[in-house]
Amino acid sequence: MDQQVPTVNIDINIDTSVPLVHPTAFSKMIGLSDGVVGGWIDLGYLPTVKVGRYQLINLALLSENLKKGKVL
Repeated sequence: MDQQVPTVNIDINIDTSVPLVHPTAFSKMIGLSDGVVGGWIDLGYLPTVKVGRYQLINLALLSENLKKGKVL
């Protein structure tokens, strides 16, 4: 059985002047819990990059993907 992925419509304006952001800061930016953002990262919905021991969300790539119509 195919699992349906729920969709969420969120109108957010992402400031890409800082291209990388910690998941906790991102969760505060969009008003969702750290757990939801962590789950999205684990599922590969959010583009990330590893810097040292930190996994950061690539806001520049996320914004570009969303402008092209890519869904999470």
